[in-house]
Amino acid sequence: MDLVEQKTLLLETANRVALDILASRTGVTALQHIVEAARDLVQARYAALGVAKTGGHGLAEFVTAGLSAEEIARIGVRPTGKGILGLLLQRAEPLRVERMTEHPAFVGFPPHHPPMQSFLGVPIRSGEQVLGSLYLTDKQDGGVFTEADEAAVQALSAYAAVAIHNLHMLARQRALVSGLIAAQEEERRAVAYDLHDGLTQYVMAAHAHLEAFRHAQQQQKLDRAQRELEQGMQYLKQAVMESRRLVNGLRPLALDDLGLAGAVEQLLNEEKRRAGWDAADLIHNIAGRRFDTLLETTVYRVVQEALTNARRHSGTTRVRVMLLADRDMAGHEHLTLEVRDWGRGFVLEEKTSDDAHVGLHSMVARVNLLNGRYTLQSAPGEGTTVHAVLPIVELERGRKVR
Repeated sequence: MDLVEQKTLLLETANRVALDILASRTGVTALQHIVEAARDLVQARYAALGVAKTGGHGLAEFVTAGLSAEEIARIGVRPTGKGILGLLLQRAEPLRVERMTEHPAFVGFPPHHPPMQSFLGVPIRSGEQVLGSLYLTDKQDGGVFTEADEAAVQALSAYAAVAIHNLHMLARQRALVSGLIAAQEEERRAVAYDLHDGLTQYVMAAHAHLEAFRHAQQQQKLDRAQRELEQGMQYLKQAVMESRRLVNGLRPLALDDLGLAGAVEQLLNEEKRRAGWDAADLIHNIAGRRFDTLLETTVYRVVQEALTNARRHSGTTRVRVMLLADRDMAGHEHLTLEVRDWGRGFVLEEKTSDDAHVGLHSMVARVNLLNGRYTLQSAPGEGTTVHAVLPIVELERGRKVR
């Protein structure tokens, strides 16, 4: 690649990174474009970008180019920042070696890792702060990396620093939003307790007046019986009103603030951290769309129950949630929900026939309430898939979510 081609690639990468930073919700997309550009820039067989943890000790993110999805799956565990990769997190200058396996810091490859020899590592820094490193291995022509290669990747590392800084900003913003939502949920829970206590008081008062009505009627005190009955019925009406307020208050606050896609994404990330899953993916095409409150609440609760079951019982390391809006042949729009894990699975008949499994039955009931279709697939060793199709009801124009 000549100098003009290198400059053109650098400019294209800078533009893509800028667009990624404006549009990407995770920041990882920008890193992927940078690592692919680095690989093309120096004609390397493999490339990677590691994002340093706070303090520069170990890797928080690791994005690759040149490895197929099958190769990545066979390798399994991502690097944590040992050996030469860790050394780059402590250096201010690039590192070029002809045979990385002969370097004193080399600690070996994990099983199923492809062999690699020539190596170029370039630190990504902002002032004195270590943000990460770019790693290139195996020139495609069989040669070694040159000073020109090193200079080209160093130029690219400046864009990588911007992308990583944006990634950190997004993480801090999400932590702030999550903390705010948690505080608001706590406040709402306290309100729900108050409503519940009020409901209990109304029911107890209604019960007392209905008991008095029964005694008065037995004693033929008809005027008093009528008064007690009317008072009891009044308290029951208050109880119904209070119960409706209580149910409305149980709608997850994240749905109001983030919409269905955002709330499910937050829920999935929380379950991933809690369970320690290696992968938890959300695939959807409903960004920015708002639906009827009952539809949103139903989908959220079904996803919540399915993820809870996966965390508690499946033993999986990977889950996937899909939310896809589509139209059938008649032009009716529906929302397809799928939650899949790759865990131990179970004998379907044993679980679905047991009334003790309240969560499984509640998912069916919620979907049926909206005239949807629900299926559950599982078998020992084959994981579990929760699948539902629900008719879409949009939020009425002009109507507030809350």
